[in-house]
Amino acid sequence: MMTKQRATRRYRVRHRADFARVFAAGQSARDELVTVMAVANGLRQARLGTAVSKRLGGAVRRNRMKRLIREAFRLIRCELPGGYDYVVLPRSGARLTVGGLQESLRRLAPRAADKAATT
Repeated sequence: MMTKQRATRRYRVRHRADFARVFAAGQSARDELVTVMAVANGLRQARLGTAVSKRLGGAVRRNRMKRLIREAFRLIRCELPGGYDYVVLPRSGARLTVGGLQESLRRLAPRAADKAATT
């Protein structure tokens, strides 16, 4: 039986202060598609935030990138280390797909979380 994997608000980094905390104190890991930043959040679950630069394209393109990142996170959320806020930044020129993003998140989120745990 398949469990519901809804992407509710409690799994999202939404507030400016939370983003500022990740950018100020977060540790990062990157590959050719994305940079993943992580910082401990004091909660049991992992939360996701996206930050897409205007240099990456118009609003339609940026919003599509955010949707793809959110979907990849939703599908593998239970595999990622809990207790961290993750902010994902797509890299310029990267061709994002849900499958590629899932692989990147599986590889990079634990690395960023390990770095954040040791600082």
